Amino acid sequence: MTSGKFGPVHVRDWGGSGVPILLVHGMAAHTHWWDAVVPYWNDTLHTAALDFRGHGDSDWLKNEPYTSERYIEDIETARRALGWERFLLAGHSMGARIALDYAQRLGSHLMGVAAIDFLPDFHPTRDHKFGKAQNRAQPVYASEELMLSRFKLQPTGTLLDAQQLKDLGRNGVRQTPGGWTWKFDWRGLTFPYGSVWPQLPQIAVDALIVRGEHSAILTRPLMEKIAAELPRGRALEIAGAHHHVPLDTPRELADALAAFAAGLPAR
Repeated sequence: MTSGKFGPVHVRDWGGSGVPILLVHGMAAHTHWWDAVVPYWNDTLHTAALDFRGHGDSDWLKNEPYTSERYIEDIETARRALGWERFLLAGHSMGARIALDYAQRLGSHLMGVAAIDFLPDFHPTRDHKFGKAQNRAQPVYASEELMLSRFKLQPTGTLLDAQQLKDLGRNGVRQTPGGWTWKFDWRGLTFPYGSVWPQLPQIAVDALIVRGEHSAILTRPLMEKIAAELPRGRALEIAGAHHHVPLDTPRELADALAAFAAGLPAR
């Protein structure tokens, strides 16, 4: 596995043969959300993952908001750096929404798109919760251990144990002259979620919609409705998983994405 910056965007490339697949994470996450998934492919897919700007080891935007357009640019930066003309794009949560936006706008570069457990519309409860967080300054903590004691997933449901959560959190913090803070730019909480429904009929590529059985974000009826609205959509529920499917059931998700890749039209 190699890791490097291409302009402002950090990309990890595991190499491998077969279908090229780019993995994109959710809000406040990073490439390590996929660490448990990738090994199950045993190099049968050419796998890479990026950190969106404002996340992980990518640069932060200055004096402008985080938008889908900027995140699509990040995908394009990674695609060009990897030398891929066509590839499979898989995204989780916010990354799933960006993946669908990319499929709508730049679908000619895609062999297929997989959208994993995402919010199809604004929720009043989400607006209230994130609205309060948006008004806070970037959090700074006196020590890494104090910071990690505050780390939790949103939503909180998960199959990870306390040590696994702590290890995941450790990949998302950094030390600054003023103390410890998240690698996630708190301003990213202002990301504007629109409705997914108008764009679905315009996505012409093969699409896989995935939810975790116990997801608090995407219900089974919504998953099935989204898949039905896509011209070439299909739905899959992964047993046992909560919203954070790549963390909860990495092997099952790896198998599902590998099967999806195997069934795509030839490059």
